[in-house]
Amino acid sequence: MAEPVSLKDGGRLLLRRLGRVENIGVICIMLAFIIVVLVLSGPRFFTSGNLINLFRSVSVTGIVASALTLVMIAGNIDLSVGWLVGLGACITGVYSDRAFLAIFFVLTACALCGTLNGILVGLIRLNPFITTLGTMYFFKGVTMMYSNGRQLTTENPSDVLKAIGAGNIAGIPIPIWIFATVAAVFAFILKKTVFGTRIYAVGANALAARFSGISAVKIVLSAYVLAGLAAGIAGIVLFTKVMSTQPYSGVGLEFDALTAIVLGGVSISGGKGNVIGTILGVLFVGILANGFTLIGLGSNAQYIVQGIILLIAMRADILKSEGKTA
Repeated sequence: MAEPVSLKDGGRLLLRRLGRVENIGVICIMLAFIIVVLVLSGPRFFTSGNLINLFRSVSVTGIVASALTLVMIAGNIDLSVGWLVGLGACITGVYSDRAFLAIFFVLTACALCGTLNGILVGLIRLNPFITTLGTMYFFKGVTMMYSNGRQLTTENPSDVLKAIGAGNIAGIPIPIWIFATVAAVFAFILKKTVFGTRIYAVGANALAARFSGISAVKIVLSAYVLAGLAAGIAGIVLFTKVMSTQPYSGVGLEFDALTAIVLGGVSISGGKGNVIGTILGVLFVGILANGFTLIGLGSNAQYIVQGIILLIAMRADILKSEGKTA
């Protein structure tokens, strides 16, 4: 029979486990900011309506961030995803009266754009930062040309799109269900599949993975294609939430997604992280935005705080990679 664990030993065990958590210092800073926001916003934050609105507001960012987690664990980055979401939203707006046609065109177009990123980065081996910065402007041009630079609205959306944007299941809006489903799928891929294991291997050491018989090209290409598909799904959700969009609707989304991913413990050098951590990062970004709105602070203050925490998280990741304590 096992001996009971004393309170002192239990405390030591808890501290050891906390010490193994990715970026524990950053997590403490995040919790401090959350506590301040919650105290200042008061009981308004904890109303059921506000909490549902919080989860609904982060659904688009969460969908994108869940897929980008795979790209970053594989040791790459995607700065073009914001304009891909905007392109998906614009295509949805044009075909809003024919839902299945809209969904098909959006997913096809965004998957092809993700394939382009994957070929450039994985096959041709261009620098992922510079490459996706270039394709970001390419996708921007495509989106502006496709939409003629104007706002797209619909007066007669299909029932399917109306259900996606305004429907709910068990009292929970469908965008939240879509976010949860996408996150669960990518979490399963990383944790339970051979493909997920190979993503970690490529991100940790692409050369060693190649000598082990793993095709880094196929892994990187697949990760970018999945990111493109997720951006398309996010674009559909983005449009249906208000049945309106404009070409710039996805601008800045990549910053929110990358912030959430880094805060969630994904290493900027690749090989480490998981979707659960990313979801926590997404919720943190959402809490900041929601709380700042409740206490009357504008988005500029949120950007300042978000930028500071992102810099701290990146520094902590670098220190950890160098074998130091963050």
